[in-house]
Amino acid sequence: MNKMFKVKLTLKKDKYSKYIEAVKPEISETFGRSRIRLEEDNTSIYIIINAPDTSSLRASVSSVTRVLNIVRKIMEEDVW
Repeated sequence: MNKMFKVKLTLKKDKYSKYIEAVKPEISETFGRSRIRLEEDNTSIYIIINAPDTSSLRASVSSVTRVLNIVRKIMEEDVW
C-alpha cells in the first residue's frame, strides 16, 4: 500500500471567496501527480492537496499558493 501525503490549507471564506472563485479552474484539478479538491463550510474554504510523495506535495502547495498570491495582488490593485 502506498502512503499518500496530505496538506489542508484553510482560508477565511469572507476574505478569500472571490480569490478562490477566480482561480477555481486552475486549482480544482490535478497538478502533476497530486490531486487537489476544494471544500467549504460556513466560515472557511479548504484547499486539500493529496500527493504520493513529498516532492509532488511541495510542488503542488507552491503552485497553489503562487496562483493565489498573484490573484490577490491583481485584485488588490483593483485593475479590473
